Amino acid sequence: LVGIIVYYDYRLIASQSKWIYASGIFLVVLVLIIGMAAGGAKRWINIMGISIQPSEFMKPILIICLANMLYEKKRQNTQLSLRDITKPLLLIFIPFILIVKQPDLGTGIVVLLSCFLVLWFVGLKKSTYAILFSVGTIAPFFAWSYLMKPYQKMRVLSFINIDADPAGFGYHAKQAMIAVGSGRFFGKGFMQGTQHKLQFIPEHHTDFIFTVFGEEWGFFGSVVLFSIFIAFIHRCLKIALNANDELGSIMAFGMAAIIYIQFTVNVLMAIHLAPVVGIPLPFISYGGSSILSTLVCVGILLNIRMRRYMF
Repeated sequence: LVGIIVYYDYRLIASQSKWIYASGIFLVVLVLIIGMAAGGAKRWINIMGISIQPSEFMKPILIICLANMLYEKKRQNTQLSLRDITKPLLLIFIPFILIVKQPDLGTGIVVLLSCFLVLWFVGLKKSTYAILFSVGTIAPFFAWSYLMKPYQKMRVLSFINIDADPAGFGYHAKQAMIAVGSGRFFGKGFMQGTQHKLQFIPEHHTDFIFTVFGEEWGFFGSVVLFSIFIAFIHRCLKIALNANDELGSIMAFGMAAIIYIQFTVNVLMAIHLAPVVGIPLPFISYGGSSILSTLVCVGILLNIRMRRYMF
């Protein structure tokens, strides 16, 4: 997959962003119609016997579409006004609302935060920042009243007071903290963790996989893992800085933002510094769609780097 993405010039890929975006939206809508239900959510569709999660692919698709659109606007204005980003905001919120309705709040949060980081990277007028900040202040109350499901609200409440329902909605977070804490400084050793083997930690192969790593490798191993990811993100930002053009720079930053946000939120969730949401740990969590989506991001980054001296 990475080889295929690297082969085609990223500018050619960006020029087809409208069709790529339309295809992504079609698949996300298809999930709501004929999607497979699991765990109380419709997030997957079956294609030729293979289950895929289209919302995962909307992450890089949105960045490509957004970068292409903002690149055109950036050539006309140094700093973008609210009018300049009206259409980009519409393109962001359409898939966001569709993804949240599945419901998949975790992926929706990644989509929203990564896109807003791209807007910040491109540069907005001060008045635009003020308006977005004002709307952002009201948005959580609107989401609480109209978008969030009852179980999602309970996760937020259990984050505020984890002992309010330790055997119910606070169970995931409580057990995750116990697992990570039991690893202490050097951990219990590879394949020696007990919390996940005894099934105390739900979803320990996907959303809570960091708890397994923390238990087996401890604080020292976690610091090594953090260092690797920091080095990776630093490399991604260097690609954005040294890109051949503004389009490549925006795309590279957006791909780095997706991976950074997923990693940060997943780890913070595992150590109870963020509410429990369904976000995989990049390169580590089990899940074909998640891995493929991350590989698409890596492919775009390599594509931009190898063409930094090409005209």
